[in-house]
Amino acid sequence: METIIQQIAKKLINKILEKAYSGGISDIDALSSAVLGDCKEAAVEMIEEITVQLNRQIRNDKRRRKEEGLVLKEKERGRSLLTELGRLAISRDYYYDKKNDEYVYLLDHVIGLREYERVSDGVSAKLVSLATEVSYAKSAQIVAGGEVSRQSVRNSILRLGGIEKEAEVGKPKRRVKELHIFADEDHVHMQKEGKEKGKKSKMVPLITVTEGVEEESKGRNRTKEAVHFVDEKFSTKELWKSVEGYIGASYELDIVENIYVHGDGGQWIKNGLENFSNVKRLMDGFHLEKRLKEAASRFPNRKLRRRIKEAIEEDDRKKLDRIIQSLCEASEDGKDKEFVSELGKYLFGNYEAIRNRMIYGEVGSCTEGQVSHILSERFSRDPLGWSEEGLGKLTKQRIYIKNRGKIEARDFKDKDRGKGSYGEYAERIIE
Repeated sequence: METIIQQIAKKLINKILEKAYSGGISDIDALSSAVLGDCKEAAVEMIEEITVQLNRQIRNDKRRRKEEGLVLKEKERGRSLLTELGRLAISRDYYYDKKNDEYVYLLDHVIGLREYERVSDGVSAKLVSLATEVSYAKSAQIVAGGEVSRQSVRNSILRLGGIEKEAEVGKPKRRVKELHIFADEDHVHMQKEGKEKGKKSKMVPLITVTEGVEEESKGRNRTKEAVHFVDEKFSTKELWKSVEGYIGASYELDIVENIYVHGDGGQWIKNGLENFSNVKRLMDGFHLEKRLKEAASRFPNRKLRRRIKEAIEEDDRKKLDRIIQSLCEASEDGKDKEFVSELGKYLFGNYEAIRNRMIYGEVGSCTEGQVSHILSERFSRDPLGWSEEGLGKLTKQRIYIKNRGKIEARDFKDKDRGKGSYGEYAERIIE
């Protein structure tokens, strides 16, 4: 085997030198690209040769196979595997296991191949990573040159599942006086079964834990130490549990004086962090201003925005109630009256959160921006229809990357790969 490998290596060296000294060095960029291609081809040849020799080694190990009850049934059945180097052609012998009454490819256990695997874990990692940013089709084209289908990309996403970033062991807890948590949701179009009519959507809640914001450049701020959370099953209860666990594991809670929760007033947001006594809930500025602007547009020349804000800042509920009553009296049709009724419910139902926004709102509002950048950019801006399983897993994978994680081949490895009688036999062959 070493002689053949050496021949492949020698052939590669000669090919590179021939290209370099026949004028290729005059275009270093083109030469580099050509050499990379040659190196990949040579590497594929080497790996294929190694598998050929390992397969023969198993075949010639008649004494040990007899002890294990493994009978050769067919030689060199072909199989291909798409890897980061390119496509490998692998020939494996087919055996009958008399002890377990089943058929098996022993070479697969030696080299760590799963049954029916056609795409390597390294390629799968790249497919999934890119699919968190672009469509399945684009991911397949960019990573594999179109050699795999959109379904293959989806299969890789489902196989990886909802990956989580593990806590760093031994890392000291952070000591800060305040945390700012931004909670909002995206609404994603879902696939409809059969010929079901109408639109179907799914709420995907997002929570971002930060230490506030800091100036990144003139007129532009960024969140400090931001960590994002979604739940694969879209459960807000489980989502808040994850957030509570992260806060408890990452921060010295005795040092944290205030935890500010920014949201749009949704009940699922109000239900969060109920076990923390130092929580202050703030109405998200974007949604508040949107409501006030709409009110000012419906009832012009009344200085509504300023008057409503003044009443809340002064903590004068009676004054706010008089403003709402005056709008009811000024309503000319049913739509205006309905709007005023909803506005009153919104202002009084979220009174403390709105007032807290005016008192503690120096940090600003970015819940809508978080959802737009983290979720909407991939899941709801284009007219796509998602399956619940695919959406749940890909949102987790996208969040993992946004939280500075990197999807790698090892994340796809089966925990039980290499175990059992065949795995033990494979290990002895490698030795």
